[in-house]
Amino acid sequence: MHFEYKTLRVRRKASEQAEEKSAEKTSKMEDEDENSSYKLCSSVDLDKDLVDWRKPLAWQVGNLREKYDAWVHQPVDRPIRLFGNPLMEAATKTSWYWVPVVWLPIVFYLGWHCYTTLAQGNTRLELTSDFSIPIPKHVFPVLFMMGWFLWTFIEYCIHRFVFHMKPPAHNYYLITLHFLLHGQHHKSPYDGSRLVFPPGLASIVVSLFYMSLCKTLPETLGTSVFVGGLCGYVVYDMIHYYLHYGSPKRGSYLYSLKAYHVKHHFEHQRSGFGITTTFWDHPFNTVIPDEKF
Repeated sequence: MHFEYKTLRVRRKASEQAEEKSAEKTSKMEDEDENSSYKLCSSVDLDKDLVDWRKPLAWQVGNLREKYDAWVHQPVDRPIRLFGNPLMEAATKTSWYWVPVVWLPIVFYLGWHCYTTLAQGNTRLELTSDFSIPIPKHVFPVLFMMGWFLWTFIEYCIHRFVFHMKPPAHNYYLITLHFLLHGQHHKSPYDGSRLVFPPGLASIVVSLFYMSLCKTLPETLGTSVFVGGLCGYVVYDMIHYYLHYGSPKRGSYLYSLKAYHVKHHFEHQRSGFGITTTFWDHPFNTVIPDEKF
């Protein structure tokens, strides 16, 4: 009896040790996976690089001309200084929490305003001069999701056609503009102070989005769609930040998005433009090839 108990205890101890080793191995694999994207960044040779990293880069990159496109898509893991003027430099940096702090109160206020306005039962959609249909409050969630879906398309278009435009090699100003808008992010993808839009710059796009909707639809309906789109933008910026600095669980949706985005940064800069979703990459034929994550 004593021998059986001792044997059982030995087996249990061996089983616990095996589980501990397995857990350590899994943890190590996850840590290596999380840090692998950092390892893809190259180091900077301050004496041989095409730009002088000891000086602000904004006014240097335009001189790279035909070398700019290859240079900007060789990521480094170091912060970038764009301007020598401290105020201009500070204006280009934004902590991630300012995005929800600035925009979510607007989302909540306008969302409540639109819902209560629709609840009054006075909102109608005029199809012709003699015919209109009432819009009840229950339609608000539909309008909200339409706005969110519309934002995913805008997100894709901005990322593909604006942020990833290929500036002419002879045009100093377009190269500089591209670097300020998005090139600096691809050159230094882990510069945490420039992973979300500064509210001032974002307000330009937000205002254009709002005015376009309110000119296309009745004010309450347009604002309802706008609220959904604005919420989608906040989620986009938060997800983008998380894809660079977060550690999503293996097999989760965010894990697949992070793997997809890493591929975009380090291997396929001309495809994989979706951030919060890869949906629009499919109809526009920009899905990253051989997508196996």
